[in-house]
Amino acid sequence: SDAPGGFREEIREFNLGGGFEYWYAKQFAIRAGYFNEPSTKGGRKFITLGLGLKYTVFGLDFAYLIPTEQRHPLQNTLRFSLLFDFDAFKDGTTDEKK
Repeated sequence: SDAPGGFREEIREFNLGGGFEYWYAKQFAIRAGYFNEPSTKGGRKFITLGLGLKYTVFGLDFAYLIPTEQRHPLQNTLRFSLLFDFDAFKDGTTDEKK
């Protein structure tokens, strides 16, 4: 174990997170989530809101982090992702054709 407190320390390292996602016409997504880290391991707590767009084999995701406390180091954090679906070439289909 890499934790100095053994298994009990490992249990204290668990993070809690979850979210929801809704797709419209298999092309537009709206997302919301929550992340909670124990205070002994950093204490990060924030809500995320996001949007996604998918077109054939390409995707673009955007997320905004909203800290649950003032003067948080992740305040005003934006996340972007650009996606490429290699599997769409393997089977010759995309979400639009399915």
